[in-house]
Amino acid sequence: MTTGTAPRLRICFFNRSYHPEHGATGQLLTDLAEDLARDGRHEVWVVAGPPLLRSAPLESGAAAGSAAARGRAVRFPFRREERNGVRILRAWGTALGPGRFAARAANYLSFFGSSCLAGLAVPRPDVVVALTDPPIIGLAALACARRTGARFVYLCQDVFPEVARLLGDFRSERVDRLLERVTRLLIARADRVVAVGETMRERLVAGKDADPGRITVIHNWADCSAIVPGPKRNPWSLAHGLAEPFVVMHSGNIGLSQDLDVLIDAAARLSAYPDIVVAIVGDGVKRAALEARVSQRRLANVRFLPYQPRERLAESFASADLFVVSLARGLAGYIVPSKLYGILAAGRPYVAAVEEASEVAAITRRFQSGLLAEPGDAESLARQILTLHGDRARGRELGANARRAALGYDRPLQVEAYARLFRELAATPREVGRAAAVGEASGYGYPGERERAFAPPPVLKRPFDVALSGLGLLGSLPLWALIAAAIKLEDGGPVFYGQERVGRGGRHFWSWKFRSMVVDADRRFGALQASEHDPRVTRTGRLLRATAMDELPQLWNILVGDMSFVGPRALRPEEIEVGGDGTPVSLQAIPGYEARHRVTPGLTGIAQIYAPRDIPRRQKFKLDRLYVGKQSFWLDLRLIALSFWITVRAKWEHRGRKL
Repeated sequence: MTTGTAPRLRICFFNRSYHPEHGATGQLLTDLAEDLARDGRHEVWVVAGPPLLRSAPLESGAAAGSAAARGRAVRFPFRREERNGVRILRAWGTALGPGRFAARAANYLSFFGSSCLAGLAVPRPDVVVALTDPPIIGLAALACARRTGARFVYLCQDVFPEVARLLGDFRSERVDRLLERVTRLLIARADRVVAVGETMRERLVAGKDADPGRITVIHNWADCSAIVPGPKRNPWSLAHGLAEPFVVMHSGNIGLSQDLDVLIDAAARLSAYPDIVVAIVGDGVKRAALEARVSQRRLANVRFLPYQPRERLAESFASADLFVVSLARGLAGYIVPSKLYGILAAGRPYVAAVEEASEVAAITRRFQSGLLAEPGDAESLARQILTLHGDRARGRELGANARRAALGYDRPLQVEAYARLFRELAATPREVGRAAAVGEASGYGYPGERERAFAPPPVLKRPFDVALSGLGLLGSLPLWALIAAAIKLEDGGPVFYGQERVGRGGRHFWSWKFRSMVVDADRRFGALQASEHDPRVTRTGRLLRATAMDELPQLWNILVGDMSFVGPRALRPEEIEVGGDGTPVSLQAIPGYEARHRVTPGLTGIAQIYAPRDIPRRQKFKLDRLYVGKQSFWLDLRLIALSFWITVRAKWEHRGRKL
């Protein structure tokens, strides 16, 4: 089915928060889903949770799911709704107040269990999209995508476990490790990862080993047709006594990430200016504590106002002379405050108390739309507020720049970016139709299958590596003493040899082996590929290499995660290949070099087992690329078993076939 020339897709989103909740993630998802579904453009499904009682505002009768309907008990495991063309599966879950960790955990876990079942009711989708509320919901979405053969998109509104670690009222290393594994798994298995800012993209690549080629940056947005610059003197400002004073406003969620304590401390410093009023508009888990602080300090210049529905945002935003955007230190790149886009649309200046590396700081510098203050520094924040208080012309200039910036983040533009991404993914088959049998790639007869473009790492790969390397280290300790003694007796040189190697994603690490070459081999001979009767290798080294016992210390590299048992060989950063004519060739120039960095390097692999030692690098790299496309847990087990067989036969140094 098509609408015009664009294909009509079936898209399914998984996220706990959705209309009628007014949290930023729920509102953004509601915008995206309804715009994609408008006029039958696409068939959109949403697996969402029941609204949390605290955050669900009352609605008009025009919205699906009236207050009376929400008051009824939710039927297990989900109920069906429809709103503005979007088909909603409201998965069952507890709706406890989100103030304590235990309540949030109950809400998340109950929703996760029933959303897995709700996913079974979704007709075969083309694209499945997981957001990050809760962080484990992506597992339910991934299961739905794999069951139906749909493409899987992981939309990172927050990055875990960093957000949970920095904001939570509950500390648990075990929970952090679980969230880390879940996040890495979802990123590795996603056909595309969406980051909501460039800084977040950098965090995902550097901290989560995300493939840069599979990350798309799509910013959050504001509706520039609904939020427009308006007069400060309007019905809303008059009703709340904000038409005359200089209003410093925070509008939105009053939660843990905003660090609004610094705004209260800044307000105390501004109390000497009777015409300055700090207005905190919204609701959230920190509101009660902030109100208590204001009352305790008797700050008459701070006012708390309730959450404002969307139809009043243009007036409430226009009532501010400037806004404050704050983010707790350490969260840059892990969260992008979506309130910024509404402030830009309103054409108001702002002071951003954020880290230099944050997306907010980057936008501020690029468009000259606000001033920057040190995060957590009340003195710095108060000083920048007073700068704009004393220079209204500059404030108007910054506000005009903000409105121009907002037009680049307008809602239709960002929604179209998602639509374009989904169309591209749906049009790309999961299997790359390129015949790449190992035997065909190398000419050395491995009975291969077709190569896949981006095979994710097996789920059991890392746990297996940790368990087997730990056992191997303990079991091989007697051999370590014998090998060390043999090396020392031969030439008296050092027992171990370390080299810098290139790992997954191009990250460098230090690799260790038992020394099998003469002392100072690198200095005396340079970086050469091993050859038959290599003059650099000692007598003890020949035995160690033939049995692969020189690589026992690399069990430590596997245990700490630098390496795996199976994967492409880890190479030196400066390593070269010398051609038949003696001309040196940089490894980076050989086709297939970069593809090897999509996976963790290994002790053994297809190239090590099936290829003779002296074949050209480009042939080995073809085999490495095949592993990148074919990797699976059962293939790893097979290659490990074959490696043990080669070790028993002492055939690792054999120049021909090893099997």
